[in-house]
Amino acid sequence: MSSVPAAAGARSILDAATALFASEGFECVSVASIATQAGVCKANVFHHFASKDDLYLAVMKSASAEHADYAEQLFQAPGSSADKVRKLIKFEIRNMLENRERTQLMMRETGDGAHAQVRKLARGVFHRNFTAVVRIFEQGRERGEFSPKIDPAAAAMLLGGASRLFFSCRDALLEFHEASGLEAPEVYARRVASLILSGVLACPQQAAAKAAASARRKRPRSVKAGVSQ
Repeated sequence: MSSVPAAAGARSILDAATALFASEGFECVSVASIATQAGVCKANVFHHFASKDDLYLAVMKSASAEHADYAEQLFQAPGSSADKVRKLIKFEIRNMLENRERTQLMMRETGDGAHAQVRKLARGVFHRNFTAVVRIFEQGRERGEFSPKIDPAAAAMLLGGASRLFFSCRDALLEFHEASGLEAPEVYARRVASLILSGVLACPQQAAAKAAASARRKRPRSVKAGVSQ
């Protein structure tokens, strides 16, 4: 498997292929159409990439490399795991919005790619991203910063799912009064990070205090003993 070429000609081919694969899918895109989109001849495409599969894999690697690189660097960096999760969510949402075609391609091919080989290639690339995020949650658990009960893989899925939902439904959020403010990437990232890191359950002391206060408010007033009518 080839690495992603850095030459300017190869870059224009990768950009054209990314746009076409994202909008039409692997099966419907021909090498000739990619060449036309990139403004090069078909022979030039094969000069940089041995086959359509090779080009597709290079596109997928290019589409996911920035996220995986960032997550792996975060894992190695000093600082708290909680802060790393906050930074990762913020980066992921911003990166998705700034690279819509790449994001659409990754979402399409990791989910319902029409061809089995395409799905296999896409999911192999996606696995690097997923592993990098899981390792950050594992690190927090091992340090005692996160609960020993958390499932790092489930936490990574929750983070990724929240980012994908925002990317897919951001425009709709503008119409939901319940979601007022959440259409702003910075706000959404901050609140999702808070939910993932803190959860939704109150701590036992707070829950007990609120339950007791509620019970006192609902208790009927008793008639004082010995008071004449």
